[in-house]
Amino acid sequence: SNDKLLKTIAIQRRIDNLGERYYDGVINAMEYLDGLSFIVAKRKK
Repeated sequence: SNDKLLKTIAIQRRIDNLGERYYDGVINAMEYLDGLSFIVAKRKK
């Protein structure tokens, strides 16, 4: 469905943003992993 696609795009964007911040050195590896696990945990609800 369209709704599911939009949610997937939003999640992908969040992951990409997190990755960019990690590679730019704005956040460290621990913060990167915390961010990823938060995104995944939020999605399972």
